[in-house]
Amino acid sequence: MKVKEYIKKVEEDDSCGILCPPTDAQTGLNVLINHFLGEDWYTFNPVNQKQVNTEAILEILYQYPKPRIRKWFNKIMGGN
Repeated sequence: MKVKEYIKKVEEDDSCGILCPPTDAQTGLNVLINHFLGEDWYTFNPVNQKQVNTEAILEILYQYPKPRIRKWFNKIMGGN
């Protein structure tokens, strides 16, 4: 789902009154992947959805790091 589609869906759903409607975890992660990595992001690896999620999360953390996360990422990836 594209980010704009998600926002429109949430804005139009008033089933929860003043609260935002609930979102399942995979839909939420897909929206964040599209937002941070772009709607054309994909993986070449032949892996299952959980592994794709991990790859996307690591890519987001790498591209939008806080100093602690950058240090941790470099440690697990063998960098400086």
